Amino acid sequence: MKQRPKFNLIISAVAMMGALMVIFYLIMVMPERIDLIITFGAIVLADTYFLADGILKRIDDISNDSLDKQTEMTKVEKGIYSVAKREESILIEKLDMLVQTITNLQADNQRLNDELIEQQKLLTKLSLKKDEENISKMISGNDRIAKLIIQLTSNNNTVSKETLQLLNDISDMLEDDKKEDVYYSKVQKMPPRAE
Repeated sequence: MKQRPKFNLIISAVAMMGALMVIFYLIMVMPERIDLIITFGAIVLADTYFLADGILKRIDDISNDSLDKQTEMTKVEKGIYSVAKREESILIEKLDMLVQTITNLQADNQRLNDELIEQQKLLTKLSLKKDEENISKMISGNDRIAKLIIQLTSNNNTVSKETLQLLNDISDMLEDDKKEDVYYSKVQKMPPRAE
């Protein structure tokens, strides 16, 4: 159906050109035949009318097609706009949720950092207190060890003196017995022990 107006337009244009040529021919060759010139002039006028009408219809069809396409494009643009607007609102909601989640995570992170700092302070205090207790225990233990060493040293001195005295006494007794008994003359003295 769209081909029909184009075909009619072509026929009208060819008929008008043909009639126009015939008019020129008649004017040049047979100027006395006014009736033929008027008839072909009427045909040219009718063809011009139909040609103009066809052109106007074609322009109208093109403008209607263009308007339909423009309307369709407007609908598509409105659809795209509504989809884009909906997507934008969804993205804004997601972004708001993400910002809220990040804010919550930052608050939780800050809270956990504060708790960690408090726990580290408490641990440091406990560690210092424990170190202080260990140092005082070590100092008191060292004092006791020093006292025991001093006591042991004094006991050693006492024992050494007593041992030396005992050995001297034994030596004196042996010398006294030697004089008394011949049997003891054969006893040999042992060399001192290496310590």
